[in-house]
Amino acid sequence: MRNEAIHQLMYDALELMPLLNKRFLREEELFKSEGLYPSHIQILLLLTNNKQMTMSEISREIHVINSNLTPLVDKLIKLNYLKRQPSKKDRRVVHISITTAGKKQVEKHRAYVEAMLSEKLENLSDEKVAELQHHVTEMLAIVNASFDA
Repeated sequence: MRNEAIHQLMYDALELMPLLNKRFLREEELFKSEGLYPSHIQILLLLTNNKQMTMSEISREIHVINSNLTPLVDKLIKLNYLKRQPSKKDRRVVHISITTAGKKQVEKHRAYVEAMLSEKLENLSDEKVAELQHHVTEMLAIVNASFDA
């Protein structure tokens, strides 16, 4: 029974992931206009919630190796969304933090996603929206708990 559930979960997840982006959020439109990829937004969101982080900390959080992370961060720095700051305690350590422009970009992204969600969910009842929100919150808790274990 458990193996069947896991097998079905895999198929459902593989079907759901691209549908969320293509039909639901249409994030590729935002990324095209800004020249950013989902990984860029993920970094900006992470740094919005954390005052500053090292490259290794960012790498661990978003599951990207440092060599792939460097060009992502470099682009965000070039766009003035992030800045590098040397550590006051250890000159070998460099902290990455989000700038005011980066925070504005995050807000722009959040507003875009919220508008897309509002448009896509306008035909659902308030109860269905609440139910969907509950299930997504539960899924996040389960996924986060499985990584923390």
